[in-house]
Amino acid sequence: MRCKECYSEHSRITPVKGAEDCLKRHRQYICSTCGRVVCIDLAGEKRARCFMPFGSLEIAMLYLKPAEILNQGLCGIYELIYKRGDKRYRIFRNVAELHKYLKSNPDVRCEKENPVYISNAYNSINKFQIKYLNESEIKIYSDEMKNV
Repeated sequence: MRCKECYSEHSRITPVKGAEDCLKRHRQYICSTCGRVVCIDLAGEKRARCFMPFGSLEIAMLYLKPAEILNQGLCGIYELIYKRGDKRYRIFRNVAELHKYLKSNPDVRCEKENPVYISNAYNSINKFQIKYLNESEIKIYSDEMKNV
């Protein structure tokens, strides 16, 4: 069953390679419903990981809540088709942001103006849900990820 807060079907899933390193070095969003942890930091990029293209809708879903938190409102996941024909999924705040991206990336197209997924409502979070994890929290969470 999908978590109503963070949209994940698994409370200890992460698609990130080197998840433990990410847990140690970056700020994390902690879901108050299922306890899942996901990176909400810039992670050495110009933008947060949640705004990068993803290889599947399911992986994009794992980053939708951090995108909504950073934008302080609903975001949608759009299916993009690249020149090579491969599909990627990317999170945008609205269709205007999508159009701006497409205009600056002529090798990318989006066949649908509507997002392939958007939640029903934005629910704000408690400020204590975003933080750097301490060593004990990292160990517990890492052990739980390994046991899934």
